[in-house]
Amino acid sequence: MNQLIIQYQKNIKKNFNNFFLNGSKNNLIIKNIKEIFSGKHHQIYLEGEKCFGKSHILHSACNFFSGKNCIYIPLKEKNSFKPDILNGFENYDLICIDDINSIFGEKDWEFKIFVLINKALESSKKIIFTSTTKPAKDIVNLQDLQSRLSWSLLLNIEEPTDKIKIEILKKTIIEHEYNIVPESCDYLMKNRDRSIKSLLDDIHKIGSYSLSTNKKVTLKNLRSILY
Repeated sequence: MNQLIIQYQKNIKKNFNNFFLNGSKNNLIIKNIKEIFSGKHHQIYLEGEKCFGKSHILHSACNFFSGKNCIYIPLKEKNSFKPDILNGFENYDLICIDDINSIFGEKDWEFKIFVLINKALESSKKIIFTSTTKPAKDIVNLQDLQSRLSWSLLLNIEEPTDKIKIEILKKTIIEHEYNIVPESCDYLMKNRDRSIKSLLDDIHKIGSYSLSTNKKVTLKNLRSILY
């Protein structure tokens, strides 16, 4: 697979089969991404809150199109790079730009993204953006960029159901090799903030404790770790 991932992360396989599909909107997102090379849309813009699976979707897209040249650009890590890093990325078949909202309001980054989009579209390349917000005029300073982004097929990611939240938590425990009893997921759903971001923050806090102490976390010592 010809894929560039700028950000280092643990080699965890992400694909569409293990992404939560709890609603028609999320099914429509996957369908449109899978058809991006055969359909009429050159750009897809995915909006969703933190921890709704935006990065998972982009990695899944790169894995799905393994026969294409794909690139994943995590803009939330932009402080580690300069805008010039985007030069030449228009040569990739699929350009996945994660957290584009991270550069809204930053002149140099907005201009470079605008140039990248123009060059990519001229070469009939495909682009998928993710963001926590729509590309509104009062948020994007460079109006030409705002206009280009508004050309995208705009899709909204649905929040996972409570049942799927538990599945996500259990999957996170396995992927990160945390030594936590599965019953902790049900405990968190009943006793903690039920937003997926807060739940994942709790799991990672508990998991970090389990790794640092080399001890298994049970329901008995769960409260002492969280409070």
